[in-house]
Amino acid sequence: MNSIEKIPAPSPSVELEDKSPGDFKEIRQSVAERLFKDPSYTAFDAMAEMSSAAEEYINKLSNQYPNLKLWVGGSLGRREMLPNSDIDLFVIYDDEDYEESDIRVDGVDKFEVGHISKRRLRELLNYSLVDANRFIDGRMVGHMPAPDIESMILEANTPDHQLANNISEYFFYRYFDFPNKTTPMGPNLKYSTGSSRDTIFFNMISRMSTGNFPAIRGDSPELPEVMADAEERYGLRAPFKATDLLFTVKNVAISVYDKSGDMRNRYVSPTSLGAIYEFAKDKFQAWGIEDSRQFIETYSAARQELEYTVDTMLTRVLSEHPAANCFEQVLKAAPEDLPGLCIDFINSESDYPHSVAAFSTWYASAGRVDGASMEKIADELMKQPLDRSWGALMAVACCPYTLDSTLSELADWLYEHEKGAYLTKLITRNANASPKTRSKAVRYYNDKEIII
Repeated sequence: MNSIEKIPAPSPSVELEDKSPGDFKEIRQSVAERLFKDPSYTAFDAMAEMSSAAEEYINKLSNQYPNLKLWVGGSLGRREMLPNSDIDLFVIYDDEDYEESDIRVDGVDKFEVGHISKRRLRELLNYSLVDANRFIDGRMVGHMPAPDIESMILEANTPDHQLANNISEYFFYRYFDFPNKTTPMGPNLKYSTGSSRDTIFFNMISRMSTGNFPAIRGDSPELPEVMADAEERYGLRAPFKATDLLFTVKNVAISVYDKSGDMRNRYVSPTSLGAIYEFAKDKFQAWGIEDSRQFIETYSAARQELEYTVDTMLTRVLSEHPAANCFEQVLKAAPEDLPGLCIDFINSESDYPHSVAAFSTWYASAGRVDGASMEKIADELMKQPLDRSWGALMAVACCPYTLDSTLSELADWLYEHEKGAYLTKLITRNANASPKTRSKAVRYYNDKEIII
């Protein structure tokens, strides 16, 4: 029997400690201590406290760079930062001939900074998906207002763009990224079906309905609000308690790995879950989880609940969408008819051309067509502008049946047309890419990526 029901729901508010940003590392340690030991302190509470402390820290740091336009993405952008989260910071420049700032943030496990002009950012937002998500998932920090960037994000995220983004991210994680990160040691603890990463779909789907992006929303963590929105909008039981457990386990796992150096603790297995249980045993026992066997059962049930809820939610979104008839045609098509149907949708005059092209190509790529068919689909996609083909090209780049010759041609085409670098990165990860194609794609990626 699992003990999910005994995990406390998120507290309505958290009173933040009155500490200066200079004590950021100390605050991280304090939040981690409470998250790992205090049964009444939820992951949602930790998100609020960590995000507030990190933003205060960066705001103080930005006093040394008063003219920089700073944008933070990822978990901090969504105000969902936890003690073991990274910080992704971007400096946005009005001019093209900018000199890169030397700003950096210390006190975290990993800090990355990217530099980008406003013109190139606009291109990313309009003509890419995953590259743009770094900014869509973010907001302004520091002291330089950024209403122009906020407006760019809202304008670029049309209903078609958002749905294509959801479709592409879902297929990518479920059928490509998560399986590829499974090892003989088990599934990746952070990136696998039912892991805490799956919660991003609550954020993305809620934004489609509300238009409430991180750049313009309030000061509290986004996740509990969008989960409540899903519960109300789709009649689902939002998995608050399961999510609390999954985020707590993910952060404990990072600390266990840091302490032990044992790679097995980064993957889901009886060994890693046993170590995680021992590390935070007092908290888990206060939740009614008496031993590691029950902990493994409870953790497994939490993953299944999250996976089921996300699948149900996205199914509802697609089945109730104005383009539902197109999606249904794809699902009912015989395998031999799929390539032609994909090409028809790629060239269609649908009100949602990006979404139907992405859905049909991703569905076809999941073991339903051969390399010759993917070549025909890719040829057709490369005739289209990226604002209606990006999601479908992502499927081509990931598909295990795409021929090396197709991947090579796509890499060359992307080097000329891609505004970001993520699609090119995916070509480097495709097992069908020859060493020559992979080497070329790596060069192209390094030339265009904004964070190296």
